[in-house]
Amino acid sequence: MKKYLLLIAAAALIFVGCGKKQAAEKNWAGVDVKEAYEQLNTEAEAAFYAAETEEEQNAIVEQFLDDVYHLLEANMGAPYSDSLFLGVYPFLPEEQQDVLFDNMPESMKTNEKIAEAYKAYQVKKTASAGKAYLDFTAVTPEGKELALSALVGKTDYVLVDFWASWCGPCRRLIPVLKEIYARQPQGHLQIFSCSVDQDEAAWRKALAEENMPWVQAREDEEHECSDLYGVQYIPYTILIDKAGNIVGVNLEEPELEEILMK
Repeated sequence: MKKYLLLIAAAALIFVGCGKKQAAEKNWAGVDVKEAYEQLNTEAEAAFYAAETEEEQNAIVEQFLDDVYHLLEANMGAPYSDSLFLGVYPFLPEEQQDVLFDNMPESMKTNEKIAEAYKAYQVKKTASAGKAYLDFTAVTPEGKELALSALVGKTDYVLVDFWASWCGPCRRLIPVLKEIYARQPQGHLQIFSCSVDQDEAAWRKALAEENMPWVQAREDEEHECSDLYGVQYIPYTILIDKAGNIVGVNLEEPELEEILMK
């Protein structure tokens, strides 16, 4: 089974230096990619830890991603660009991912990890907002197989949450989902937490600790559900409507709440 990135793990890489206007105007072409990245990271790390609020830190992270995107865009195929690409691409907006993959030289695609990422990217494009959901089957705590299709259409929305017991951000998302779930009228929202835990005992222990009042299942070697959606990092959420269409992927809490209020 594949390894997953923590969504928040980007914070280990991603801090920001200069503003978007400055980044957009800077000519990144031909620079030493590693040196430029390290400079951005050093400046950004200082800014991140000097920030006084979480909102400021989030803005720094967002800006850093944009800076690194422009650096990569101008230097695809240059030394160190493959390593930097693998570290940052899962956290970029879809339109920026499109640009990088569309302009990627064939020499980069010979990198085994990049080839795997490209395959997952292509899969994810078939399971994005506006597309029909892809069915999968996972294993419940009772050891029975459960298909996503058994849930879709039974409520107005189904939120699929790919998570794991060892994933800190996943565990911190659970109380948020509990609050959202508790506010929904009956028949409006079902949540399907699909664990990517390889350790079944750790998964069961987390279930007992979290006591989530919705549907639980786990993928295993015979049921690699997350591969259908090109999941490369967790937490990873997919909102599906009653007609079986994907409404959104990795929606922020306000976006999710707004949709559920309709």
